[in-house]
Amino acid sequence: MTVRHSCVIVPKQEGEKIRRALMEAELLDGGYKIRSDAQYLYIPVVPDVSGSILGTVAPGLSISECEFEESEKRKTVEDLIGFAPSYEIIGDIAVTAQSYDRSVGEAIMAVHKNVKTVLEPTTGVTGEFRVREFKVLSGEERTTTTYKEHGFIYEMDLAKVYFSPRLSTERKRIIDQISDLELVVDMFAGIGPFAIPAAKKAMYVVAVDKNPYAVEYMKRNIQINHVTNIEAVCADVREIKLPQQADRAIMNLPHSAHEFLDKAFELVRTGGIIHYYDIRPESEIFDAVISMVREKASKSGCLIEIVNKRIVRSYSPHEYNIVLDIRITGKQESFEG
Repeated sequence: MTVRHSCVIVPKQEGEKIRRALMEAELLDGGYKIRSDAQYLYIPVVPDVSGSILGTVAPGLSISECEFEESEKRKTVEDLIGFAPSYEIIGDIAVTAQSYDRSVGEAIMAVHKNVKTVLEPTTGVTGEFRVREFKVLSGEERTTTTYKEHGFIYEMDLAKVYFSPRLSTERKRIIDQISDLELVVDMFAGIGPFAIPAAKKAMYVVAVDKNPYAVEYMKRNIQINHVTNIEAVCADVREIKLPQQADRAIMNLPHSAHEFLDKAFELVRTGGIIHYYDIRPESEIFDAVISMVREKASKSGCLIEIVNKRIVRSYSPHEYNIVLDIRITGKQESFEG
């Protein structure tokens, strides 16, 4: 039996990239099977998604309708406990979004055979290092795990560092833009998921973070992934100086990156790119933040161009993690010198 349902139609060669982007933005409807023909994939999307939201996740696409078969049902956590808890999986650890009964942790481990520990946060993301405290809901008593992404390996302690697997597509998007002549500065590098792949492409990477635990894990991950053209720096990024202005800066600190835009404009050369991340409500996704960025650029003596804007992922109901790709097109001579 087939059902008519909302979808996007994409060329086959772009299908996996767009499927992953839709999934991370929570716009992919997993209740239906993706269809294909000789040229295109037909990817089901959640009902009532607006064209404007879709366009920021996958620019150039529009909503269509097609016939789909319902996905074959495999046993889910919801089947076991009667509702669908919110959680994400990092390596062999599942992290729930809120407090649940122990039976939820046991159900998650029953469905995901690779998961050895289920953690429940006992605090939100707090403090200057953006970390959470956890208790073990079920499984092994630990917060350390190993995570693999795009061929890279990262060790981490989730109680001591911040990490989100839901930025996987965004990290690849940035890395794909980097050339072998670039000096890249990752201003809030964490354990290195942007910086380490960047070092495989760039001439050199300076990766900065204030959290000493994150920097120690980053140094370990640099060794694990056999990269040498990278410097891991434990410092407030405001204190760093580069041997020359960078070609690209990554600002993945979405709740407070705006406080460091002046430093980014100082660090990046004319013609260089800044990848700026923020959390914005659905009602004003881009307009207000672009105005703020332009005002800060002007105060820093910079002319800028917004070369790309997109939603990275859903953050909470009616809030989105967004990114602006900002090119510096000119600087006051006194500032650049």
